[in-house]
Amino acid sequence: MKDLRAMMKSGKACIGIFAVTASPAMVEAIGYSGLDFVIIDCEHAALSPYGTELEECVRAAYAADITPIVRVTENEKGMILKALNFGAKGVIAPHVNTKEDAEKLVRAARYAPEGRRSSAPPVRAAKYGFTPFPEFAKQQNRENLVIPLIEEKEAAQERLSEIIGVKGLDVIFYGPFDLSVTLGLEGVCDHPTIWKGLDETVRLSKAKGLPVANLCWDIASAVESIKRGALMIALSVDMVIFRQGLQALMARVEKELRNL
Repeated sequence: MKDLRAMMKSGKACIGIFAVTASPAMVEAIGYSGLDFVIIDCEHAALSPYGTELEECVRAAYAADITPIVRVTENEKGMILKALNFGAKGVIAPHVNTKEDAEKLVRAARYAPEGRRSSAPPVRAAKYGFTPFPEFAKQQNRENLVIPLIEEKEAAQERLSEIIGVKGLDVIFYGPFDLSVTLGLEGVCDHPTIWKGLDETVRLSKAKGLPVANLCWDIASAVESIKRGALMIALSVDMVIFRQGLQALMARVEKELRNL
């Protein structure tokens, strides 16, 4: 399983995709592809952030040796706790718009003294208790990635410096699509204002020693993001990739098979 923190610290970009299909099989297949990480999505997918469905998706990532990160439905301590207890190597909280939101995320994701994550030794992430709890707690605080999603005008243009200044964050995730919508750009991500926002996020984050993640919709936007300093690239979404494959297949069906 890739050590994303080490990759980014060395200046190497890590590449993964979002999984919104709520399918352990899809998560596992993504792992076998050779990508560095998969973001298992609970915000928009038909996937509960609390129970065995999510645990099975995380387990599938382990089976294929790909680093699992979970985007929870909201910045809520129970959802964050479940994702990390199941074995996620990082957690993304959406719509973090204030310093207080970021502090809430850190408290929920980190064990004391860094946070207030609820403690239980026999969870899956601790190998059901086979990893002694003191060792497990230190490992979790040291290795797990705590990631706020900066995706609204309030966060990206008004409170970014105070959010980034919160101790205990590991990666700042720039969310171009939601940001575009909140700015009245109708979801257009390839817009000068959106790229300017990424540049500012990279500048402020770099000053705090924090890498930046970005959602990219194709290879060209990924290349541009990396050139601008992003080190964690979420390259599209499993359902989008599946749809594009179907569209390409049907184009050939219409051209080569329909008239036989």
